Amino acid sequence: MDYVAPSAAIVRSLEPKSFQHNHATMDPIQLILQFLIFTLIAGLAGSAAMDGVMHLITRSGVTPAPMTTALGSLFTRSLETASLVGWFIHGVSGVAFAMLYTLLFLAFGLEAALACLVAGLGIGFLHGIVVSIMLVMVVSEHHPIEAFRNAGIEVGVAHLAGHLAYGATVGLIVGISGLAARVAG
Repeated sequence: MDYVAPSAAIVRSLEPKSFQHNHATMDPIQLILQFLIFTLIAGLAGSAAMDGVMHLITRSGVTPAPMTTALGSLFTRSLETASLVGWFIHGVSGVAFAMLYTLLFLAFGLEAALACLVAGLGIGFLHGIVVSIMLVMVVSEHHPIEAFRNAGIEVGVAHLAGHLAYGATVGLIVGISGLAARVAG
């Protein structure tokens, strides 16, 4: 008895629905939803990675207080609810910047996880440099809480390290997700 290869239609009917679409004709709504979901995950995970690095640096005594408290107190002008406000602002900012990072990955045609990871590190480095300079030269001088007015180079370096962790995490998650490949499809 000779072997007869199954037709493409039969093979497609056996695949899960998620694999049956053609990338070139993928529904734009589905792409947008995937973009939002993956950048939400990447942004929150990146923020958590940055917070973890910043927490370790703060615990080592290099910086005086948690970054989220300093951020929150810019808005609350007190330490009482600063941490909660800081966590919220940092989480929302993390998601927004993950969208920007992902758009940059897409603009440069980066699809592979390693390429997105390296690009995330690069973008995180640039992002960290800008934030560090702003914190040390501008924000600390006008901070409403006196304890945060003396931000030196160590605070800048700590934020640079945090942004590297953020960029690497966002790049890795977006790269692993395959989002760029589906968009390029």
